[in-house]
Amino acid sequence: MQIEYTKEHWQILSQKRTTAIEVLNLLKRYGMEGFVYGSVARGDVNEKSDIDVIVFNPNYIILDTLKVHHKYIIQATPNSVPKAYLSFDEEEKIVVSFPLGKLRRTEIEFYAFGGMIELKGLLENKRVAGVNKKLMLIIPTREGHMEIQLDGNEDYASKLLKISLDTIMERKNLLLKRSERGHSGIFLRYDLDGNESIYDAFNKIYKTNKFFKRMVNA
Repeated sequence: MQIEYTKEHWQILSQKRTTAIEVLNLLKRYGMEGFVYGSVARGDVNEKSDIDVIVFNPNYIILDTLKVHHKYIIQATPNSVPKAYLSFDEEEKIVVSFPLGKLRRTEIEFYAFGGMIELKGLLENKRVAGVNKKLMLIIPTREGHMEIQLDGNEDYASKLLKISLDTIMERKNLLLKRSERGHSGIFLRYDLDGNESIYDAFNKIYKTNKFFKRMVNA
């Protein structure tokens, strides 16, 4: 199916990408490379779309000093690597995240599954392919995007997104389960208090949660 973007759609996309560029430039000034992932990378945004940024090789000390609205740590499941999140706003619409342990290949490829782009790509006004939450493969076009069902096109998606078929199937099955059962809960969320540092929060959870400890040491 071909989707042609309206003038309003292009304006929303431009506004969100301008904000994303500001965040990535902030990280770059501190020597870190961030990547925007999801609809802002693909282009199929709406007014409620989040601006999500991942930093794979973070400087924890510097990130801890950034002025943000609030910070929290999430471990999605007992077997996933915990991540720290810095929210620039109360509604968590602009968020920078970074892993607190070594990510597995499938965890890294998760970001490419949804579409991921770096600062240079944003500055060049590029958009990338990726799969949305409705399991539609979004392929950017000059006028908007083309979308096809992921189901039955997994091999094509794997080649287009340059990620393993294992990751495609894992993400597909997870999103199908969420669709059938509703949004599943997360294993652990820790919201930092006031001036509490990520370092202090990390140590507190590390000492009290064996699953957290196991995954950051994995």
